[in-house]
Amino acid sequence: MSQIEQQNSQDPVPAESPPRNPNRLYILIAAVLVIVIVAAVILLITEGLPALTGEKEPTAVTEAESTATPVPTFTPRPTKEPEATPPPPPPTTAALTMQDTDTPAFGLDSAGARPSTEWSGFFGQVLDSAGNPLPGVSVVVWYRDGQPAAPVVKTDQGGLYEIRLADAPLAGAWTIQLLTDDNQPASKLFTFQTDDNTQTGVQQIQVVWKQIP
Repeated sequence: MSQIEQQNSQDPVPAESPPRNPNRLYILIAAVLVIVIVAAVILLITEGLPALTGEKEPTAVTEAESTATPVPTFTPRPTKEPEATPPPPPPTTAALTMQDTDTPAFGLDSAGARPSTEWSGFFGQVLDSAGNPLPGVSVVVWYRDGQPAAPVVKTDQGGLYEIRLADAPLAGAWTIQLLTDDNQPASKLFTFQTDDNTQTGVQQIQVVWKQIP
């Protein structure tokens, strides 16, 4: 045997390395997959699907609040209070004037007199053509100069009237007459006389009128 062969026979033969375990590689791959899956699940829960896929989450667009345009303030002018409308003037009536008429609506029915110490004047009644009392007829007594001796009176519901010229005996000549509603003569003029004799004189004169049919 040669020297080379002896030397080769003396060199130790290297031992063969043990074969690797393939299950260890599978376990490592499975662990990596589990970690990836867990991370994906956590990302999906916390950030949503866009974060998982890498898409950018859409930004919510909020409508711009419309700015109200200021409206000019209207300042009302002071309203003028309506002026009170004055009431219409009363219907004008003709002035009292002593005058006779040729077409009387009433005639003298009767007349009488009596003395009195209380007052002097006229009293009586106005009747319609049937003899019924006639209310609302105007009666006036005139002075001799044509001026009213007392305010005009109207007959009451019983057709009665009373005109006091004085609260005592009074001598004088007086003219009595009926008037229409517009102070026109409704009867002829009748003149009577009173005196201050309370025993046999005349202080209160009764005149009864009747409507002419």
